[in-house]
Amino acid sequence: MKCPHCKSKTTIRSSEELSPITRKQYRQCTNIYCCHSFVVLQSVSLTIVPSAIPDPTVKIPLS
Repeated sequence: MKCPHCKSKTTIRSSEELSPITRKQYRQCTNIYCCHSFVVLQSVSLTIVPSAIPDPTVKIPLS
């Protein structure tokens, strides 16, 4: 993911699982003149091919 300000690459500094389908990522810009730090929420939104061993507690809609 690029920095929304200077468009440089960013790195994940840390992350945490919020649920089986959602993670919170703490990202930092690699441009030393920008140094923007921000949070990204990453989540699974749709299933394209269903799992062969599905977890019944995980609900992901089909595309």
